Amino acid sequence: MESCPKVKNILLLDSEGKRVAVKYYSDDWPTNSARETFEKAVFTKTQKTNARTEAEITMLESNIVVYKFMQDLHFFVTGGEDENEVILANVLQGFFDAVGLLLRGNVEKKEALENLDLILLCIDEIIDGGIVLETDANLIAGKVATHSLDSGAPLSEQTISQALATAREHLTRSLLK
Repeated sequence: MESCPKVKNILLLDSEGKRVAVKYYSDDWPTNSARETFEKAVFTKTQKTNARTEAEITMLESNIVVYKFMQDLHFFVTGGEDENEVILANVLQGFFDAVGLLLRGNVEKKEALENLDLILLCIDEIIDGGIVLETDANLIAGKVATHSLDSGAPLSEQTISQALATAREHLTRSLLK
């Protein structure tokens, strides 16, 4: 019986291998220290490659890791050894392109950290519980943008950047009256 493709984790690390945004969907790494050890191993194994134009694929600890770099950010998607590399590469490309759209082409660590809420929403739009939901970057970015522009939501449910945007909008309206 065929099962749907599963992603074990999606990682966004900086040029030193430190976390920017990560999400795990597998119990393969039950503790935070196990996860950090895996992230370090992935980073160490891939840092000498030049995965800037196309995604690269490697095996690590019986896992398939697909990765791509942009500026000082390293994007990784991990699946089990029996997963389809093409599907994992599509997930990676969707994540990579959606982040590029959301950060308006300014894909670097500083910008990513300032828009971490958008990146985390992006990951949630792509994968849910390890199951791939969407890989089209335009659809992903569009859904994230509509979530982030929901200024009708109560302030308690908005992210800091959303709350600031809402406050700025209200201030502008009051000044223009």
